[in-house]
Amino acid sequence: MKLYIAIILLVASQLCLAQQDFRNLKYGSEAQQNLDLFLPLTFDAKTPVLVMLHGGAWSLGGKEYTDKTARDLRDKGIIVANVDYRYVSDERSAKDLLDDIGNAEKYIRHLGLKHGFTTKKYHFSGISAGAHLAMLYAYTRNKDVKSLSVLCGPTQFDTQENQEHIEKLQLSAVVEQLAGSKYRNGEKPDAHFTQISPYAKVKNIPTLLFHGDKDDLVLYSQAVVMRDALKKANVDNDLITMRGKGHDCGMNQPDSEKIVLDAIANWVRKYN
Repeated sequence: MKLYIAIILLVASQLCLAQQDFRNLKYGSEAQQNLDLFLPLTFDAKTPVLVMLHGGAWSLGGKEYTDKTARDLRDKGIIVANVDYRYVSDERSAKDLLDDIGNAEKYIRHLGLKHGFTTKKYHFSGISAGAHLAMLYAYTRNKDVKSLSVLCGPTQFDTQENQEHIEKLQLSAVVEQLAGSKYRNGEKPDAHFTQISPYAKVKNIPTLLFHGDKDDLVLYSQAVVMRDALKKANVDNDLITMRGKGHDCGMNQPDSEKIVLDAIANWVRKYN
C-alpha cells in the first residue's frame, strides 16, 4: 500500500492534474505587454508549448482575438501562451513588436520553470498580422523555433503590386510604421520593406500555411509566394487552401475551424 501511494504521489508531482488558465500575466511594464497561459488537464516536460499571436493590422485589437483558438488548442493537449504586444506608431516599428515577442518568450520560459513544462524550444502560431510576426520572429530572431502554423499572414511588402493593394486598403501608414520607411509613388519599395517580408527571410523551420482563396485583405498570392520561397529553400512546409473562405480563414464556421485546429495540432506534434 505504501509503495502504491508513493507511485501516485510521484506521478502527481510530474503531471498537472487540473486544467488551468492564467490571465494577464505581465512580461513588461506597458499595458499591452501581457499574456494568457492555458495549461491542459495533464502535461509534463515533453508537452508541446505553442506561442499564439493575434491579428489586427499591427495597430488594433488584442489577445481576445485569439482567445478561443488558444483555448481550443489547449483542449487538444497543447500548452498555449496567448501573447499581446504593442502597436506600431511613428516611434515603434516591427523591431519593437519583435522585441515584445522575444521578451514574452523569455517570460514563458520562467513560467515553464514555475509550472513544470519545457523551457527549451517552442512552436509559434498567429493569425493575419500575428502570422506575419510569428514568421518574422522565427526566421530572424529565433532559429530554434520548432514549427510555425500561420493563418492568412502577409508575407511580402516590397513590390509595387503589394504597395498598391496596401494603399487600396488604406493601410499604407501602418505598413510604413512597421517598416520604418516610406512608400514612394512610382518607385520600387526600398530595402526596409524587404526586411519585414517573411518570404525573404526564410530559415529551416517547418512552416504550415493556411489561407482562404477568397481573402480580399491579405491576398492568396501572398501564401503562394511564401510556399514557393519555402520550397526553394528546402524547408518542410504545407499550404492548406481554405476553399471559398475569406480573411477569417474559415475560423468562424465549425467545420472549417475543426480542419484548421486539427491540422495545427498534428503539425505541432509532428515537429515537437
